[in-house]
Amino acid sequence: MADKAAVVLFSHVSNDNSITGAEKLLLFFARELSSYFDCLLVAPQEGKLTRQARRSGISVELLPIPLVYGMYTPYAGLEEDIKSFQEGREFRELHAWLAQRHPAFIVTSTCVHVLPAIAAKSLGIPVVWKISEIITENDHTPLSINVIDRFSDQIICISQTAAFSFTEEIQASKIALLPPTWDDQEMMTAAWSKLRGERRRELRIKPAHRLVGYISSFIIPQKGLEHFIHMAILVAKQHPEARFLVIGEPRDKDYYNRCKHKMKLEGLSSRFRFAGYEKSLSESYCAMDVLVVPSLVREGFGMTAMEGLAFGKPVVAYDSGGLGEIMRAVDGTDGLVPPENIEALAQRVEALLAQPVLAATIGVRSRGRVIAAYGPAAYRERLRGLAEAWRLRWAGADAAAQAEPPAGETAGADAPPEQAPQRKRRASKRRGRLRRRLARRAASPRRARRAKRPSRASRRRTSRKRRSAAARRR
Repeated sequence: MADKAAVVLFSHVSNDNSITGAEKLLLFFARELSSYFDCLLVAPQEGKLTRQARRSGISVELLPIPLVYGMYTPYAGLEEDIKSFQEGREFRELHAWLAQRHPAFIVTSTCVHVLPAIAAKSLGIPVVWKISEIITENDHTPLSINVIDRFSDQIICISQTAAFSFTEEIQASKIALLPPTWDDQEMMTAAWSKLRGERRRELRIKPAHRLVGYISSFIIPQKGLEHFIHMAILVAKQHPEARFLVIGEPRDKDYYNRCKHKMKLEGLSSRFRFAGYEKSLSESYCAMDVLVVPSLVREGFGMTAMEGLAFGKPVVAYDSGGLGEIMRAVDGTDGLVPPENIEALAQRVEALLAQPVLAATIGVRSRGRVIAAYGPAAYRERLRGLAEAWRLRWAGADAAAQAEPPAGETAGADAPPEQAPQRKRRASKRRGRLRRRLARRAASPRRARRAKRPSRASRRRTSRKRRSAAARRR
């Protein structure tokens, strides 16, 4: 593996103050893929994603690339709008950049990150399109599906639920499933008891209290915080020992404040704890007794539910999309309730609080099952099969022949031609010399370089000595 083929991974976002589930997934994917390929992460700006990538030894470049949000919510003029994006400066710069790099293949993340796929295909670079969401179903959904199909060589779906949007033909020919996992090192399993005690003391949660948790990277109406508040009001009446923890960065401040106001009107301020974005969630998962995931959208997967199960917590969730898929995979159907049914949500949480021993048993059992279905070992085995296939298909001896641009897929007259191998080598050497020159300059400031020069008087003495020596020789 000394000479690993180059792969470029495109992230559609790079948030500064927090990191989303999609960013976490792509970062973990890049770390694991680095065992097989030389990975370069491209992000639109600096953020937590890029900083963590560099700490993991992954190279990073910043390229602002417009997103096509209509891919997630398709409409009649979607293809015309995509063509207009191709006429923009950002696309031309992306195209030129990819033409210079010409990796073995690229990975583009989420359905809205279309332009990297189009640019790569126009250059004959294979495309792996990573889908972690469910495309909105309407009369124009086939437009999005057609774009992804045309500009991809393989589609990686986070779940069977996410794959359902595609036709049976596409599923059979292109789609592979790669469910997410977690990083065992970040879970700190050996310290769970200590972490639980410390976090509960910080939150002023007594040993006799039962803590019910809600977690979302960004708090927006679709993530169901209002449903969690209404559920908590019902549960609090039956269980005076219940306490409630809300974790997440509010994106919709009016919605967030409305939820908190409702909680205050019910006289529950002393029983609620609100926390913003948390860098590490291990302590909070450990502190909880029950995790509730009341998402109002069909999730592509449901990272929060999976993480809660991995921490041995009983999970209660609305039965929709990937959430239902996860819970059924671990035989956790008892934790599923009909979507948007707050009363059923409250009844299930009340049952778990009334039987703490049963709740703990469910958590331990679910942890074993989620490890078998989605744990790091299962993930690495799935990825190993995919990576080996990609190496044989695109990074082998015949990869160069396969990388010729297909007929009819050029990006237009402005697309720069592919560099010849010799020109690439010369350009690479020039860049190397430039980097070394800049490094020497950085190591030797101008003032220090001036100090090394001989003084003017010294130069005159040296000049006179040379003239005298020349006269003697004559």
